[in-house]
Amino acid sequence: KKINVVLCEGPYMAKSIEKLGCPPNKIKVHHLGVEIDSIQFQPREYSTKISLKVLMVGSFKEKKGFPDALRALGKLNNDIELQITIIGDADYKEKNQREKKIMIDVAKKNGIYSKINWLGYQSHSTLMELAYKNHIFLSPSKIAEDGDSEGGAPVSIIEMVATGMPIVSTIHCDIPNVIINNETGLLSEEGDVNQIYNNLLWLIRNPSKWGTILSAGRKHVEQNFNAVKQGELLANIYESLLI
Repeated sequence: KKINVVLCEGPYMAKSIEKLGCPPNKIKVHHLGVEIDSIQFQPREYSTKISLKVLMVGSFKEKKGFPDALRALGKLNNDIELQITIIGDADYKEKNQREKKIMIDVAKKNGIYSKINWLGYQSHSTLMELAYKNHIFLSPSKIAEDGDSEGGAPVSIIEMVATGMPIVSTIHCDIPNVIINNETGLLSEEGDVNQIYNNLLWLIRNPSKWGTILSAGRKHVEQNFNAVKQGELLANIYESLLI
C-alpha cells in the first residue's frame, strides 16, 4: 500500500528509516511532547555538604545501560556520599531477569547496594513526586547485543529536563536531540563508564553552573517538546494528507 508520510521521533530514527529504503521526502520528524504546563520547574541545587541524590528510571533491559551507571556511581562513591533511587524492575523474560541479577551483582561489587532504594515499578505520579527529591537523573542508554535500542529518546529524560534536573546520559539514538551536550545536559559515549563518572564528577564540582544548564534545558523542552504544540503540528500533518 502507498505510504504518504512516515513520522519519526527524531533525526536518528529518521536516518534509520531512510536506510531501510524509505524515500527521504516521505519522512517527517515529529517530536514527542510532554505536558509542560503541568510540570513545575524547580532548578536543583547541590552542595557537597549533603548527600548527592541520584535517580534512575526504566525497565531492567540491557539497552538502559544500568550496570554502566552503577559502575560509575561505584567510582563516585569514593568521592562523595550517595543516595540512589531506582524506579523500575525486570519483567518475566529471562534476559531481563538476567539484567536484574547483573545490576544487583554490580551494585554489591562496587559497594553501593546498601545505598540504593529499589522501588520497583511505580506510577507516573510517584515518579514525578520523587523527581523533585533528587539532584541528578542518570540514564546511560546503549545499543544492546541483540540490537535493541531506545529508537528515539526516553520520555522520562524529557520530563526530568522539564522539572529542572541535570541529566547525565549517552550519545544514543535521539537522546542528543533532547540533551545537547554541555548545553542542556551531559553526554558520554555508550558504555563508557569513565565518561559517565567524569560527567557526574563535573556536576558535583560545578554546582554554580547548574542553573545555566537547567534553564537552557527547560527552554529547549518548552520550544520543541510541548505536547500542546506538538499536537497542533501533528494535526496539521494529518490535515495535509487529506488535501
